[in-house]
Amino acid sequence: MIDLFVPSKNRAMQLRFLLESVAENMPSFFNEIKILYTYTDDNFKKGYEKLINEKILPNLVWQKEEDFLQDFLQCIESCKSDYICGMVDDCVVYKRVSVPSEIVEELIDDEILCFSLRLGLNTELQNYLKSKSWKVKLKKYRENEIGIKWNYSDYIDRCNYGYPISLDGHIYRPKDLLKFSTKVEFDSLRSWEKNTTDSCFTDESAKKHMASFKQSILFSIPCNCVQYDETMSSGEVYSYTEEELNKRYLNNEVISFWDMQHAFQNVNCTHNEVKFYFKKLQGEENA
Repeated sequence: MIDLFVPSKNRAMQLRFLLESVAENMPSFFNEIKILYTYTDDNFKKGYEKLINEKILPNLVWQKEEDFLQDFLQCIESCKSDYICGMVDDCVVYKRVSVPSEIVEELIDDEILCFSLRLGLNTELQNYLKSKSWKVKLKKYRENEIGIKWNYSDYIDRCNYGYPISLDGHIYRPKDLLKFSTKVEFDSLRSWEKNTTDSCFTDESAKKHMASFKQSILFSIPCNCVQYDETMSSGEVYSYTEEELNKRYLNNEVISFWDMQHAFQNVNCTHNEVKFYFKKLQGEENA
């Protein structure tokens, strides 16, 4: 009933960490997981070839990116499920999620544009680099046994509660996502997020509500940046370049999901840089 769509560039090891977290905390959640991947040199290509051969999940569909804009829209348009969830390759699913039918029941509400896996009552901190200086409490919301629902247009200052378009764990009806994606111009994920979010605020016909669980189950780890954007922060606390991580992966090292459990405690933000712990694929620990 729900498909997962993950664009990825030069980040085979980080993508592996995401897929392992999906396997552990969202087993049997997605019908199909489509990976739209690209790379800038042969070493990064080898990283993806290695990951493809690992077959971490049985329902992975790999598509090599040829034209970002066309391939991106085609991945949404070709979705065969009722809903599509977006994630990017620096995300991690840190908490066990409930069954898909609960989300679908919530999404049936015609007021809701998206169901967010990265938001909840716990995600008050809006920027992990600003510590306590920018917190936004979700004040007006409706609650039921599944989660919470709010009007994102109440948060016009672009805090996370007022940012309806994102691939960081947001679930949509494909037709809704395609409607806004084809109305705007974009050449990167960042420009797609910004321009489609602007369209949601200005289009009177747009659904004006978001929903989520009471606690988030996903966050992003911006330890590096593969698309240039002067407004983005990455690698300011724990920096791991994509070249470094890819080299370690080709040498049979991976991020250890179970040794990362310390980073999954007291999550209060949608993005956070954390220290990676590594292990050998054969079982040798190397932190």
